Amino acid sequence: MTVLEARALHLRRGRARVLDDVSLRVGRAEVLGLVGPNGSGKSTLLRALAGLARADTGRVLLDGRDIARMPRRAVARRLAFVAQFADTADRLTVAGAAGLGRIPWLDRDNPWGPADDARVADGLARVGLAGMEDRDWASLSGGERQRVHIARALVQAPQILLLDEPTNHLDIRHQLQLLDLVTGLGIAVVIALHDLNHALRCDRVAVMQAGRLVRAGPPDRVLEPALLGRVFGIRAHRLTDPADGQAVWRFQP
Repeated sequence: MTVLEARALHLRRGRARVLDDVSLRVGRAEVLGLVGPNGSGKSTLLRALAGLARADTGRVLLDGRDIARMPRRAVARRLAFVAQFADTADRLTVAGAAGLGRIPWLDRDNPWGPADDARVADGLARVGLAGMEDRDWASLSGGERQRVHIARALVQAPQILLLDEPTNHLDIRHQLQLLDLVTGLGIAVVIALHDLNHALRCDRVAVMQAGRLVRAGPPDRVLEPALLGRVFGIRAHRLTDPADGQAVWRFQP
């Protein structure tokens, strides 16, 4: 069942064509990896899917509804977005930053309560930050801040999670832990990735180049040397890990 869909998205910034006739469907509980060179349109596509970037033409459908016509609170109750670069000048604790994810669910009739505290504690624990609830945001490293942003998205309790290169500031252990976490959530996930070996863990991969979606499908069918050479300008060699028989990639300029 499709829960999020882009239909023929076109978006220009000045003379640059950022998205060029992009159509894409995301299924319930599917993990879709977005890959492509810098400037290929991955971040813009994610922002369009989140309803944060308005395409010149085309539509984004959330559960079959035009996301541009939906109230932001309704969107935020279904979909969470973690940007590649996000920061705040506000004086916040780790728990306070993660707790921002509960805003779509709070109103006069539903004030903050113990269940919200529990969600914040659970979200922080899942990204390995249990016990850091009272730390000041300004004291965190870049990787720790990124994990708080991911915890905030989990606290939001979405059914669709959009992540823009979330592993950028993380060491290898936390990269692998994050991928294990998001692939095991049981919700729809669209994740922009630089590491093509990480993309092998997705259910499907969509390859972007110069604003266009050039191919999408299962990683073992889409990620092949000729396509990677054409899109990334590299020589790609698929190898087999002798430990577990899984495919891995080796790259050369």
